[in-house]
Amino acid sequence: MSELGRMIWENVTAIGDEEKEECIHCGKEWYRTHHNDGVCRRCQKQGLPGRTELAEKKLLFKWVVFIGIAVLCLLVFLVILG
Repeated sequence: MSELGRMIWENVTAIGDEEKEECIHCGKEWYRTHHNDGVCRRCQKQGLPGRTELAEKKLLFKWVVFIGIAVLCLLVFLVILG
């Protein structure tokens, strides 16, 4: 086999060995090179958020709920004392 043929064969087998990842929005499997933060290129073009952005939004939501509950408890406590 020629040197060029061997190099082509190595690249083809390396591409086949690459792991696939599932898009967190559409669920289609693509090679990892087509993903960014768990989102395929098609969903990226639609502006859908990746794992990191979703985790940040989830954390922010938890803090808002926590603060809301704390304020509600404080108001109930002030009404009972007041």
